[in-house]
Amino acid sequence: MTKVQLSLTPEEAAILIGYGDQFGYSLPKTIKFMISKATESVVRSGSLPVYDLPDSLEKRGLQALKEHRAGKTSEVKNFAEYFDSI
Repeated sequence: MTKVQLSLTPEEAAILIGYGDQFGYSLPKTIKFMISKATESVVRSGSLPVYDLPDSLEKRGLQALKEHRAGKTSEVKNFAEYFDSI
């Protein structure tokens, strides 16, 4: 989790507090709400960065997908037991 520290002018704080009061939100919760809405807007616009996958990792992923489709995988229901068994 990334933490952010902000400095707001008294006017900015008053505006945000007034906005948050409509929903019963504190100032920090109002700011988190506004950031989540802005993030949602970015995701919906499709302007997320795309990163290239190294060829070796892509090959491993495609091989794993092929094995899964061929029925060579099994469902893990209890991770603690699974990791204890390997």
